[in-house]
Amino acid sequence: MRMVYSIGARFAGGGIGTTALHAVQAFHRHRMLVRLLCGSYAPSEIPAGKIRSLGLPSRGLRRLATFDASGWLWYADSVLFDAWAAQHLEPANLFHVWGNYGLHSLRRAKALGMRTIVQRASTHPLYQARLLRTEYARWGLVFRIPWRSLRRAVTEQQEADRILIPSDFVRRSFLAEGFPEERLLQVPFGVDTAHYRPGPEFPAEHPFRVLFVGQVGIRKGVPYLLEAWRQLRWRGAELWLVGPVEAGSRPLLARWRDLPGVRMMGYARHPLSLYQQADVFVFPTIEEGSALVTYEALACGLPVVTTPNAGSVVRDGSEGFIVPIRDVDALATRLERLRADEQLRRELGQAARRRAEAFTWDRHGDQLASRLQGLVR
Repeated sequence: MRMVYSIGARFAGGGIGTTALHAVQAFHRHRMLVRLLCGSYAPSEIPAGKIRSLGLPSRGLRRLATFDASGWLWYADSVLFDAWAAQHLEPANLFHVWGNYGLHSLRRAKALGMRTIVQRASTHPLYQARLLRTEYARWGLVFRIPWRSLRRAVTEQQEADRILIPSDFVRRSFLAEGFPEERLLQVPFGVDTAHYRPGPEFPAEHPFRVLFVGQVGIRKGVPYLLEAWRQLRWRGAELWLVGPVEAGSRPLLARWRDLPGVRMMGYARHPLSLYQQADVFVFPTIEEGSALVTYEALACGLPVVTTPNAGSVVRDGSEGFIVPIRDVDALATRLERLRADEQLRRELGQAARRRAEAFTWDRHGDQLASRLQGLVR
């Protein structure tokens, strides 16, 4: 088994780059990795001799893209990387590429006789665009994505042998778009349970604390969370919103800025201590693939209140609660129940930690390696 792995993002640099790191570590451990192609990379245990990166052009374009609300610079970055990667393919059995980064390199891999797999970390691109356009319109805003990017993503998926997905929610989105189920390969994500772990016991007297981690904006359902908090009218409780505020959402979020107990914490590179200081984790997202923050919260022993659209491994009533998207009343009811019942919080938190231990990154990598070896055979 010989694999070329391709990702246009910064490998081992956070976000999907970190997700890719854990997979590639397993492929290297199983002696499958021939070459890693990436936009750029941070140091890791993967030998530098196995890595080729686009480097400065990728870093520069991605930096500029963070200031481009239209998404066209992100599209340009993906096209540039794809063209470069297509020229650096080497003979192998399997070509693994992240979605939007591999249309031409995927075709080149097929011409070289490789099996091909596209990894999709979110829902089907057309399903995602439709859902988010509807959600943004509910709040008087416009969700923007270049049409060429959508067309590119769909074409990649049509031409790949398999699509790697992380959750049941993503699977349902593909089936809703008429995608053949037999071409979907589902492997859940993981979490570092040695790093993310429950903290020491809280002092007896502390504010009841609800934690959210992620981009503070419309896609993550933050307006519904803030409206639920307004309905609860709590005193002596805190809602910590940890993450960057989505630029277009700032005027909208301003309507809840005077709510008591709400703290806008900003981006936290190392959120472990924040998880450990919370009583409950809430994540009312509208659209995800399989949100890593839910795995992290479980590993820290927190009851999790989230939606089916988080793609999480949380089971309703076992490690927390699953509420419908956009349901303010359900959010408020579950939070009120958790605040009132300390014993329930403790039981759900213990179950959360046990659940996380079944979804480590090592397990993810080994399962993925096994499934891909089976695909090649």
